Amino acid sequence: MWDYRRRVRYYETDRMGVVHHSNYLRLLEEARLEWIDQHVMRYSQMERMGVIIPAISASGKFKEYLRFDDLFAIRVIPKKFNGVRFSFNYQIFNVENHKLCYEGESEHCFVADGDYKPISLKRKFPELYTAFQQAMKG
Repeated sequence: MWDYRRRVRYYETDRMGVVHHSNYLRLLEEARLEWIDQHVMRYSQMERMGVIIPAISASGKFKEYLRFDDLFAIRVIPKKFNGVRFSFNYQIFNVENHKLCYEGESEHCFVADGDYKPISLKRKFPELYTAFQQAMKG
């Protein structure tokens, strides 16, 4: 479990002054990439190695509103990892009032750049496999 924090930006809100629903998946991606950067290796480095991590599925439930300039935290919770696929759960909290605003999950696979077929990190990139395995355990 790890938290990513920042404030809601004006462009992320809609006419009602709340974060537009389409931005929640972007926020999860932002937090997930930051988690990977801090716990495994820079994602840009993985791409240079030829590894890309597309989403297979993503879903979530809205609980409360976030508004412009609210400070929020995205709790990134590693869920499963098998070297070909991995998944996370997420919780977005308003830091100031401690309310849960969103719960989500996403699943991803590892693919080779240009081929876009799932790959086994354990076979093709054993050091990256070990780094992910250790990070997912927390």
